[in-house]
Amino acid sequence: MCLPEIQLTMYLHCIYYSHMDLSTTIRFSLAATLAVLLAPLSLAAENAADENPVIEPKDLAAEGGLNVHFMSTQKLPLYVNRSAGRVLDVLAAKQTITVLAIDRFGLQVRGRGKNGALTGWVGQHKAFAGDPKQLAKLRAFYQRQLEIERYVSEKRPAIGMNLTELKRILGKPTNHMVGTSEEGRTESLTWILKQKVDLNELLASGTDEDVLRMEVEVGRVEVALAHGLAKVITMNLDGGAADIPTVVPPVAKPFGPAPERKLAGK
Repeated sequence: MCLPEIQLTMYLHCIYYSHMDLSTTIRFSLAATLAVLLAPLSLAAENAADENPVIEPKDLAAEGGLNVHFMSTQKLPLYVNRSAGRVLDVLAAKQTITVLAIDRFGLQVRGRGKNGALTGWVGQHKAFAGDPKQLAKLRAFYQRQLEIERYVSEKRPAIGMNLTELKRILGKPTNHMVGTSEEGRTESLTWILKQKVDLNELLASGTDEDVLRMEVEVGRVEVALAHGLAKVITMNLDGGAADIPTVVPPVAKPFGPAPERKLAGK
C-alpha cells in the first residue's frame, strides 16, 4: 500500500471513530497496536519453521534396515501438521506407531485412532513419555542425519559413514573386497569415476565415429570399512586429493527396538 492510500485509510478510520464512544475507540486502537506488534512474531515463527528441516527415516529404513516403529505407552494427540494446530484424533496407547518423518521437536507418524488409520504429527516428549535417554538418542540421530543429508547433497563421502550412506553419494562400488583381520571383518571398496568424452567434437573434420567416443577416468575413491563404517577414505579427483570430513557413528535404534506386536498403523 502506498503512502496516499495509507493516509486515506487513516482519515476514514478517524471519521468512523468519531461516531463511536471513547471506550470503543480505545479498544480499536489497542487492537491495531497489538496487530502491528505481533506481526513480527508471526514472521519469526515462520522463519523458525524454515530452520527446522524434516528428515524422512522411512527412506533410510528401506535402504539400510532402520527400525521406524515404536510402541506407544500412552494416548497421543495426533495433530494436522508439525505446528500442532487442529487435533485430528487421539492414537490409542499400546499400539505400534510407524514413524514417517522427524523434525527437531515432532514426529510424523501413522497410527490407529478412533476413526481408523491416520497420518499426522505428535510431539516427541509426549511420544516417549519424557524419557530423557530416548529423547537424547532421537536428538542425536536427527542432528547426525542433517549432517549426512548435507554431505549427500554436496557429494562428499565422510569418515564414519556406513556403506548405505556411501552408496547414496558414490553409487555402486566398482570393486568390493571382503576380508578378515584381528579386529574382525574388513572391507575394501573402490569407486572409479569416469566421464564420457566425445573426441569427434574436437576434430575439425566433423567425423562421427563411435570409436572416438570413450569413457575417461577422472577420479578414484578408495574406502576401508571397519565394523561397517568408513575408517579410511582416499579420494583423488582430477589428480588432486580432496578434503574428507568426519561424522559421528550412526545412532543405534533411535526409535527404540522394533516392537514384536502386529503393526497397527501401516
